[in-house]
Amino acid sequence: MAKSKELIMIKEYKQMIYLEKLYKKNTIDLDNYFKYSGKLEIGKKFKEPKDDYVYKHRTIIKNDMSKYKL
Repeated sequence: MAKSKELIMIKEYKQMIYLEKLYKKNTIDLDNYFKYSGKLEIGKKFKEPKDDYVYKHRTIIKNDMSKYKL
């Protein structure tokens, strides 16, 4: 009984390794596929970021809604 469970586990492990290799072969990792250019897409063209597109820290807006009643 224990031998059959071991054989099943070995077959499952071999199948898992085979499927992982097949997955790696047939998929492309797009996280590092393209070189980072540092440009932004503005309209239909890629341009270098200027002062207008630099991240500005958020400003807190105090929105007092106490004057409105439901």
